Amino acid sequence: MRAPAFLAILALALALALALAGPAAAQPVRDLIQARDALAFAEAQAARARDIAQTNELATLQARLRSDQAIANLQAQRAPQPPPALPGPHAVPREIDTSQMVSIPDAALAQSNARIRAAASEPR
Repeated sequence: MRAPAFLAILALALALALALAGPAAAQPVRDLIQARDALAFAEAQAARARDIAQTNELATLQARLRSDQAIANLQAQRAPQPPPALPGPHAVPREIDTSQMVSIPDAALAQSNARIRAAASEPR
């Protein structure tokens, strides 16, 4: 009877040891899971930071391109325009139809000029 009692005590001690060791054995696994989660979170944050930096750099490059284009447009507007091409030595001058132009009679111009001179000479 000694052997079955010893085996029962041994089984009870083993069960008690396993029951107490369960939470302690689970701690390294929990720590590993937390470390893995922290690493995944850190990698996601780093990827987000890289994405933001890349977006900022792209916006900076686009702004620089727009300003360079605006400067080039201003310089092109400021540049002297080439003179119109001169007609060749055998070119025929164009006919100008003066009937299409506005004309003011000389008498009307003289009256207008007289009124302006009179208004300008009046003291204020």
